[in-house]
Amino acid sequence: MRDPNTTYVTLSGLPVRFELQWPFHLSQSGADWYSLHGRVSLDDGGPLHADVAINLTQTIKEALPSLEPEHAEAVVINAVRKDIDNMQLELLKSGKRQPVPVSSRHFNFKTNQLIFVRADDQQIRDLLLRKSYWTATRRGPNAEAWMADPIDVLYVNSGAERLLQAARSLEAAGMIRLRGEGASALPALLAQRDEMESTLQRALGELEAKHAFERG
Repeated sequence: MRDPNTTYVTLSGLPVRFELQWPFHLSQSGADWYSLHGRVSLDDGGPLHADVAINLTQTIKEALPSLEPEHAEAVVINAVRKDIDNMQLELLKSGKRQPVPVSSRHFNFKTNQLIFVRADDQQIRDLLLRKSYWTATRRGPNAEAWMADPIDVLYVNSGAERLLQAARSLEAAGMIRLRGEGASALPALLAQRDEMESTLQRALGELEAKHAFERG
C-alpha cells in the first residue's frame, strides 16, 4: 500500500491527498456494486476536501484480481482524480459524502484495459513538475516524489518509461534532481511558487464556479 502522505496531482493542477477506509463492502442498498468510503483533501495546507463514496460496479470488480488495496487503490485514486478533472466533485470545508462511480465508462472492452485520461507529453511533464513542487512544499525540500508511480502511470494511460523520460527532461531543465525514480525539487522549481499557486487557484475557481452555477 502507498504512503498515505503521498501527494497526487490532477491534470487540472490540483494537489490532493487521499485517506481511504478499506476494505470495500457490498452495497447495503441491495445494488450490484461495492462501496469504499474515503476523503480527498486539497493538499495545500487548507481545509478543503471531499468526503467520497467510491461505488465500483461488478464489471470493474471482475476486471481486477481483487478489491484489496494492492489491486484496487490505483483505480480508486484515479477515478477520483478524473471526477475532479471533470468537475464532478466539489471541494468544501464540510459537506455530505459525494458518490464516485467506477463503471464500464472507465474500461476499454476491446483492450481489456482501464482508461482514465489520455495525457499528452506536455500534460505529463506538467503533472510531474507539479507533483515534485507540491511534494517539496508539503513534505520538505528533500522529500522525493516518485516519477514512475504505477498509480500515475495508469492515470495518464502511459508506460513508466514515458514518465521517466519526461522526468529526465525536467532534470535537464534544472527543475528537479533525479535519484533512480525519485525526484527532489531544485531551487529553480521552488521559485515557481506564484505560478503553482496561480494554477491551483485557477483550477479551484473553475471548479467552484461550476458547482455554484449548478446550485443556481
